[in-house]
Amino acid sequence: MEKRDMHIETAKVYASPEPYPPIEVAGKNRLYAGLMHMNLCAAQSEMTAVMQYLYQGWVIEAKNAEASQALKQIAMVEMHHIDIFAQLICLLGGDPVYSVSFRQRRRTWDGNMVSPCKNFFHMMQSNLLAEQETIDRYRRQAAMVHDASLSAILLRIVEDEKVHVKIFRSYLDELIQ
Repeated sequence: MEKRDMHIETAKVYASPEPYPPIEVAGKNRLYAGLMHMNLCAAQSEMTAVMQYLYQGWVIEAKNAEASQALKQIAMVEMHHIDIFAQLICLLGGDPVYSVSFRQRRRTWDGNMVSPCKNFFHMMQSNLLAEQETIDRYRRQAAMVHDASLSAILLRIVEDEKVHVKIFRSYLDELIQ
């Protein structure tokens, strides 16, 4: 099997096969709702990831159809994460609007949070770093919250992000070799 064919075979999985835990929480908690809101639509959030990966998929499609399709599939997984976070925000007593409060300022999500980079190597480097930072953030949140259900959901989402790390790393490895 050629190297490129192996890459196609491993790239068919864009999410962890593990089932998601039920979307439930121990009770209303505005602090936890705020954390989930940051995950939903802050500058480094699931919303930004979705739009970043879609943009990248569109601009590289003519040069690398396989990677374009992978990015679009990863965006679909990230959309599922958006849905989960929005549900959690509601259950925790918040409102999943597309803006967050940070340092006493309200910031609405917008397209300026998406990088217009068109260099494939730099895209994959940036995506890899963003996914690794997301994994670290969700693990910290899971350890800090005193809600077993919420913690389990965060750790399950981490499993998807780890799949994305492997995919982005495989593209980088392929470019370096």
